[in-house]
Amino acid sequence: MNLSISLGGLQSFANGLREAPAYTDQVLQEAMTEATLLVQREWQENMPRVSGLTARSITSDVASTPAGVLGIVSSSQPNALFLELGTRPHMPPVAAIEPWVQAVLGIREPKEVKRVAFLVARKIAREGTPAQHPMARAVQSTEGQVAAMFDRAAAKVAAHLVGARK
Repeated sequence: MNLSISLGGLQSFANGLREAPAYTDQVLQEAMTEATLLVQREWQENMPRVSGLTARSITSDVASTPAGVLGIVSSSQPNALFLELGTRPHMPPVAAIEPWVQAVLGIREPKEVKRVAFLVARKIAREGTPAQHPMARAVQSTEGQVAAMFDRAAAKVAAHLVGARK
């Protein structure tokens, strides 16, 4: 994600880290927590659902490190990457497609489920799967809100420094 913060905002953070490091770190962690939770929610809402397992696997975390405040939004499910980037042609296990056939296509008869799952697997073997970019869409749709969060955080740090100097 590319984030644009005004030069004044960056200067406020630099001054804050020099003059009030604990307060500035706290403000940055609060802004990062708000930002990562927003991106997490948006990614979960963009995630295609069959069982909801992949959407529920999306989490966010914030850590203060010597290099700065770090925010991470991630999924523990490998198929989140496949949904994001798509796949090259490959033959997937037919059994793994059967729950999708039942949930998405509404097919219930066991023989028909296996037959259709095999056909879907053959198509994936020929063409792969298209990239759906749920994470990229989440980042793009929240970029302005995230930038505003950090602009507010910079203003909060600047106001604290002015108050501390009086």
